[in-house]
Amino acid sequence: MMIRIAAVLIVLLVLLVIPVVSVTDTDSIGTDTETLIEITSEQEFKDYIENQTRWYDQLYSSSYREAEDIMYEAAPMPSASMATAGKSVSDGAAEYSTTNVQVTGVDEADYLKNDGKYIYILRDSSLIITDVYPPQSGTVVSETELDGSPAGMFIDGDLLVTFINEYGNRYNYNDEEIAPSSIRGDITRAWIFDISDRAHPERIREITFPGTFENGRMIGEVVYVITRDSMYYSEPVMPAIYEGTDLLIRPSLWCPPVPMNQFNIYTLASFDLTDTRNVQASSFLMGWDNTLYVSADNAYLAYKKWNPYWWNWNWQSGSSSQSDEGQKSVIHRFGLDEGEITYQATGTFPGYLLNQFSLDEFEDNIRVATTNEQYKTDTWVQDNNVYVLSPSLDIIGRLEHLAQGEKIYSARFMGDLLYLVTFKQIDPLFVIDLSNPRQPGILGELKIPGYSDYLHPYDSTHLIGVGKDTEETVSGGVVTTGVKVALFDISDLNNPTVIDSRVIGEKGSTSEVLEDHKAFLLDRNKSIMVLPIKEIVKIPLTDTIFPDSYTTASWQGAYVFGIDPKSGFIDTGRIAQDQMRPNDYYWSGSSVRRSAVMDSVLYTISDNRIIGSDINNPENRLMMLNF
Repeated sequence: MMIRIAAVLIVLLVLLVIPVVSVTDTDSIGTDTETLIEITSEQEFKDYIENQTRWYDQLYSSSYREAEDIMYEAAPMPSASMATAGKSVSDGAAEYSTTNVQVTGVDEADYLKNDGKYIYILRDSSLIITDVYPPQSGTVVSETELDGSPAGMFIDGDLLVTFINEYGNRYNYNDEEIAPSSIRGDITRAWIFDISDRAHPERIREITFPGTFENGRMIGEVVYVITRDSMYYSEPVMPAIYEGTDLLIRPSLWCPPVPMNQFNIYTLASFDLTDTRNVQASSFLMGWDNTLYVSADNAYLAYKKWNPYWWNWNWQSGSSSQSDEGQKSVIHRFGLDEGEITYQATGTFPGYLLNQFSLDEFEDNIRVATTNEQYKTDTWVQDNNVYVLSPSLDIIGRLEHLAQGEKIYSARFMGDLLYLVTFKQIDPLFVIDLSNPRQPGILGELKIPGYSDYLHPYDSTHLIGVGKDTEETVSGGVVTTGVKVALFDISDLNNPTVIDSRVIGEKGSTSEVLEDHKAFLLDRNKSIMVLPIKEIVKIPLTDTIFPDSYTTASWQGAYVFGIDPKSGFIDTGRIAQDQMRPNDYYWSGSSVRRSAVMDSVLYTISDNRIIGSDINNPENRLMMLNF
């Protein structure tokens, strides 16, 4: 008993001496209009951590929990498009496909790139360059070993940059020491190569960023990269970007006025491939998850807002109002101007994002589609919302409570329109009117079995959906079956219809497109769509006394479709790279992961092979290149 009384006295003493804002003063902290605090030195960072987390640490200390039991008994615990690249390669194709991206003119990092003659592949710890055009003379030109695990790359003419993750020694440039000290941690290295001689790539620059590679974009010749670093509470370290041992920049660290449960340090940096001008960067504290959307002029970073469980705690009633508010997300806007990165605004909105396609910038406003979960009257309530935010990230328009009990599976913004797919038992495709940003509305709705994980515009009046088919169970539930691709007619916005749909395989069939839009290939001019597929098929058994007995087998490769906007999909052919073994994972061995087009040749690429086929007859193999 004496120990518990002592614990209470300790807590009361702590509450008197800790210089923090009272948690009951909810109007002054944690508001939706809060802006970030800029920290520019390691000492400021240490002071921030000490001041902002002391209250949090005390709440979670064992002595506080013991005291809490006394003070509050029974207190609850809480497009791929065909285009000529900006810089042509001699003897290359006149037309070739590029990475399927969300925003035209904003390239996205991927493990595979091509320039109309060469295909560049990151595999294991190597950069592989292959000359595949024309296909009859396809060959591996070079293989360059990379230290660590490559995570993505960009090409620009005779320049290539690849991002490499590794754990090892990194430099810490603190305020007091003249020379940098060495510490262990995660780092991302950007290796920039001169590939004018593809047979002998020459590394001309190496830039080191703190943390692991999360994502990358390239606008023109400027590369933008975001990395995530762990937070060292006991010894806070300011982020630093360096070349060799030379410090390039210690970016400002933007911190929320009130900390969340867990922090990571994210760094958004830029550099120009064509020169060695200074690297630009900003760093900030945010949660574990992040969603990156980049337009030509802005980068948006959004993440779930996980406040400490004691947030909005009412010490008189012994309860928290946080659950009544539902989940919220935080979004930051950074202006981009030829590599310059400037923090612009911070905002919040209800719910959480599915992926980057849940965000879109249009006429200076940012639009978001979210799923919101709230705990009300002893039950969880789930619905979906659309918000329009001003450039200052204030909510100026809202459409809420869509498809209650369901969640968003895919979204695609197209100018003044949003196409939204939610799912629980059937697939509603919503057509959302965003022409008046202050008053979004529903134009139409289509309900069909299954759902789409990815939506891709075919033209202004047709939409392609790729996802899974479903079937009802005897108990009234639903289970997923094969991969489903659908062509929607959206010419009548009030009455969208399905022109055609195909289901590929049985339960267990999948496609990398469902997880990564960069695996999707569409060329309208050549009327070709390519999907990498792992297909589970039924094989009837005949030597048995029981009817309808069957076994299953796996097939992997690529399905190739033509598209007629009036009638739907045209079966063009299938391409298999190898026989699938029963226990192979989708991404193992020769499973097709990407595809590319160069003039009249279709290339399907796995982790160890490239197959070149006649685009008009995909089963006519023109090249097989192993590496």
